[in-house]
Amino acid sequence: MTDSLLGLVFEYGYVGLFLAMALGLVGIPVPDEALLTAAGYMLAQGHMKLGFTMLAAITGSVAGMSLSYLLGRWLGRPLLTKFGPLLRLTPDKLARHEARFAKWGHVLVLAGYFVPGLRHMTALFIGLGKHPYRPFLFYASLGALAWTSAFELLGVLLGEHWRESALYVQREAVMAFALFAGVGALLLMFRRYAIRRNSG
Repeated sequence: MTDSLLGLVFEYGYVGLFLAMALGLVGIPVPDEALLTAAGYMLAQGHMKLGFTMLAAITGSVAGMSLSYLLGRWLGRPLLTKFGPLLRLTPDKLARHEARFAKWGHVLVLAGYFVPGLRHMTALFIGLGKHPYRPFLFYASLGALAWTSAFELLGVLLGEHWRESALYVQREAVMAFALFAGVGALLLMFRRYAIRRNSG
């Protein structure tokens, strides 16, 4: 898989990187982090230019997120209404998810880039809630800049060892986000408890 990723980037260059990132952010099973790390390695070897590599990775990511947003905005509700029960997504659960994204959606767009699976869902649910596109585009671009830069820099720094590190770093990112989300949930619970106690 890693050699084929290098072949994809080397043969098709920036266009291949753009398309792969766009497809990955729509939900097609593309190993995005490994691809970005491979691109960083190619940068270190002098096969790619920094500016064009960053542009291809960021614009590809934002294009994929934007397409997911539009799919959620145009098709999300009918699809979730029809197929939601198969995923145990009841109308009540859907309403709760929409409420969370209405409050924390932009934060989730930023952080979700580093969690496989979550980054696809954030764009879909924000589109589903018909939130304005411009703020979404801003946070999606900011998150894409941070995410692509981090993994490309990793590929530059690790050189030949990028293959072994890509999956490890991805797992660590998931664990870090889970820890962050858990702490945030606990703080929110304590805050609600304190409000109820003071009001009682």
